[in-house]
Amino acid sequence: MSARAAQGALSPDAALPRLPAWHRRLIALLGWIGAATFLTLLVWSAHPWFISQSSHPDVSFAQQRFRLMPTAVNPGSEWLDVTLPDTWAERGQPGGGVGRYEITFNLARAPSALGEGPWAVRIDRLSFQHRLWLNGQLIHAATVGAAGPTGRPLAYMVQVPRELLREGPNQLAVEVHHGSMGGMSVPIIGLAADVMPGFTVQSFLTEGLPLAVNVVSAAFAVFLTLIWLRRRQEVGMGMLGLLAMVVSVRNSAYYVVNGPTIPPELSAWIYFSAQTTATVLLGAFAMAIADKNWPWFRKVLWGTLIGAPLLGAIAVSHGVLPQVRAVVYPAMLLLMLPTLTLLLRVPAKFGGWSGRGMVLGIAISLVAGVHDYMRLQGMVSVMHTYWMSLATPITLASYGVALMNRFIEAVGEVEQHNVQLERKVAERTEDLAAANAAKGHFLAAASHDLRQPVAAVGLLSGLLRERLKDSPLKDMTDRLADAVRAMENLLSGLLDLSRLEAKAIRPHWQGVALGDLLRRIATHEDPAARAKGLRLRLRPTQAVAESDPVLLEQMVRNLVGNAVRYTQRGGVLVGVRRRGQNLSIQVWDTGGGIAPEDQQRIFQDFVQLANPERNQAKGLGLGLSIVQRASRLLDHPIGLRSRVGHGSCFSIEVPARLGAQAVAQAAATPEPAPPAGSEHPLQDRHIVVVDDDASVRQALTERLRAWGAYVSAVDSLDALDELLQRVMSIDMLITDHRLCDGDGLQAIGLARGAHPQLAALVITGDTASEQLQSLMNSSIPVLHKPFQAEALLRVIELQLSVHPDNLGGTASTAANA
Repeated sequence: MSARAAQGALSPDAALPRLPAWHRRLIALLGWIGAATFLTLLVWSAHPWFISQSSHPDVSFAQQRFRLMPTAVNPGSEWLDVTLPDTWAERGQPGGGVGRYEITFNLARAPSALGEGPWAVRIDRLSFQHRLWLNGQLIHAATVGAAGPTGRPLAYMVQVPRELLREGPNQLAVEVHHGSMGGMSVPIIGLAADVMPGFTVQSFLTEGLPLAVNVVSAAFAVFLTLIWLRRRQEVGMGMLGLLAMVVSVRNSAYYVVNGPTIPPELSAWIYFSAQTTATVLLGAFAMAIADKNWPWFRKVLWGTLIGAPLLGAIAVSHGVLPQVRAVVYPAMLLLMLPTLTLLLRVPAKFGGWSGRGMVLGIAISLVAGVHDYMRLQGMVSVMHTYWMSLATPITLASYGVALMNRFIEAVGEVEQHNVQLERKVAERTEDLAAANAAKGHFLAAASHDLRQPVAAVGLLSGLLRERLKDSPLKDMTDRLADAVRAMENLLSGLLDLSRLEAKAIRPHWQGVALGDLLRRIATHEDPAARAKGLRLRLRPTQAVAESDPVLLEQMVRNLVGNAVRYTQRGGVLVGVRRRGQNLSIQVWDTGGGIAPEDQQRIFQDFVQLANPERNQAKGLGLGLSIVQRASRLLDHPIGLRSRVGHGSCFSIEVPARLGAQAVAQAAATPEPAPPAGSEHPLQDRHIVVVDDDASVRQALTERLRAWGAYVSAVDSLDALDELLQRVMSIDMLITDHRLCDGDGLQAIGLARGAHPQLAALVITGDTASEQLQSLMNSSIPVLHKPFQAEALLRVIELQLSVHPDNLGGTASTAANA
């Protein structure tokens, strides 16, 4: 090699040979396993620092011996001297069976001289099936029955009667029943107040904390599983949820001692099946999250899922489950190798701390799995607890958090894509967006702020028309009144929609004579039909329906009006047919028909198929919307049959009122009252007007004065309060609902505080459902802006007639204020 080549090879900038990918993954895994082992051992070595392991200073231990008691399946053993903590498997004895420990300890002084309070014995690793004797006296027994030895080591503290202790030698005898992992820790004897803190920490770290972690993990698992059930494409999330659920329930069951009594054979089989099922679910989760489908691995997983529980059941029936478990569990570790291969590919997809957390979780679980297998085989001290009960929830949680982050990011991306898609659609359908925007703007404008000036214009135009009826300007004022009437009709339609949508209308159920109802509608619509050369035919009927007469007539009137409006030749037929216990009100026309794809759309607000130019002479597109909402309120289904080019049939199905009640209780829709004959129907009546809109207040004042009333107009509750202190008599209060310092109901309450029987009327432009509901519940008469002068006069006269006690002279000092 030349000097230049050697120098290049030794240069720090020279490229190093790149290891194969599997070499790098293996080295990385070994590194993470080393880090996980170091962290685990560090925590385990620091564990005793938090828990006192010392007995009372005056307590010293002498002899400690053990004997395996004879049972039906074990001949027992002789007494052996042991050193606590003691692990049976380390001495070559089976991990299961019944054993007895005898521990001799000395008290340096009499118990009375050793402080106040009770004494206690704390044993950090004691089977939950045990009995304790002190100096021959039984002091504690726990779940020792005929079910056989199934105990597992847990932490216990037992109080000791002080009178059983004596100065000098004492003997503590402990009988333990173990299903496996037999052994016992050193007993800690002392005052209960000194022993309790260590027991609390020990039981928390070895039982309470793992149980709490697994309960939380189970809840998280349910959450993941529910997401998967709603979104089946999230297979990885579903497999992780099922895996976490199985593992968490299995781990939690380990710490539940006083649960339902299960035969030990069945309990062992359930634990065995849960372990193998968790391994299978982990493999399925690994394939799902790595986006890999290995057919051979899938077959192995299915075989294990079905075969392992069957093998366990056979082993239980022959009493050889421990031997089978000792073979199957290492096989499960081998099955983990392809799972591990898949999981090691996942962190690269997530990157950052999520990826590092996943790899660390895998390493911790591997270390914990090896440790727990060694513990099960008695290769480690009985003082060791299960590590998997803490390791698996933490590991699964790291994956769960990563999956949830990815899910949230995916949802965010979907939302972003939706925004982009909506933007593109908006750009490509600019005309439709403009129409929708115009509709939205119009609806927004048809609120309180629009109704206020329209109400003022309506009142003033009516006054102007009356005062110029003999003037050359009469035609112009008539056109102005017609324009105002059209605007009022539009806002009234919007108000009907709002009231129906807010359910602010309460149906008044009664018998409705359909013959009278249809005749009134036909009389109203016949001139329009004749003007178009159409024939409006009505089939006579004596049927009586059970409905609200006003709402039902509004529904039928809208259907007939639409039929006349959109039929160019032929005619319209209106009739009633019986349908069992119901009646079908049908409106047939010979119009152009409605295409199937448009038959739902026509019930939407402002939709008019045959009026693209928005000619108000053809309506506003609100009639069918009102019909549909009224049908929902009354529970009267709407039917539609139509053929393009032939015509349509709309129907309303209503319940029939049968028998004698139909004759006696049939009601007709009340006709509007005729206008008052007098030019001054409110002569000498004192009416107070409260409205914070100056134009409406002035127009309403002028209208009422034209009818002969004295008017006191104020703009707020404060001004009304001041007025009430000056006047002696008031006939009626008319108030806007939305005031600058309150609302109309407050104004009525204030006025009726001084005049209890005062007639009152609320006028409002509000269409919000909350406001409509509040007014309906108040039982106060309400007139919605904009309104016609005739309607205002009818309501005023009606209220004055039902409050006769309040009629009287006016206070001249306040009149026309």
